[in-house]
Amino acid sequence: MNKHAISIKWSDEDNGFIAAIPGIQGLSAFGKTRKEALSELDIASEAYFEALKKSGRQLPDEEKINPYSGQIRLRMPKGLHAELSNRAKDEGVSLNTYIVTLLSDRHTGRNLLKEVADLKRMLEIMYSQIMSDTYNASNSLHKIEERGDKYRGKKNKRR
Repeated sequence: MNKHAISIKWSDEDNGFIAAIPGIQGLSAFGKTRKEALSELDIASEAYFEALKKSGRQLPDEEKINPYSGQIRLRMPKGLHAELSNRAKDEGVSLNTYIVTLLSDRHTGRNLLKEVADLKRMLEIMYSQIMSDTYNASNSLHKIEERGDKYRGKKNKRR
């Protein structure tokens, strides 16, 4: 018996329902109705799991299969919906593609900001260390010069 999660979605492209087990690439079935798609998936998944057993390969663990379908239901104010739709149309892309691009850009931007902040902290530490080393080197050089002056002064007095 198959205990994996199942997703059933309508496909405009196929003009029917697609049933699939999320996380198992390529394991899906088509049906004109939900019931038919589910029945076809039962047959396909049974054959798939049987083939895995016969080949000695490990069955996928239902706990480890990615539970994310890549789809979410999103509610927003009508005005924002209209504005985003118009922008998507202006860009020549679907509303979905436009929203995904906005989210991706924002997510990437946040990650970049974090990396920039980390780099800034590292540069501040390096700058502080360089300034400290420069100060110490300057003091050491000054002391060497003083010793050299004393040494030259003693040498001149002997002559």
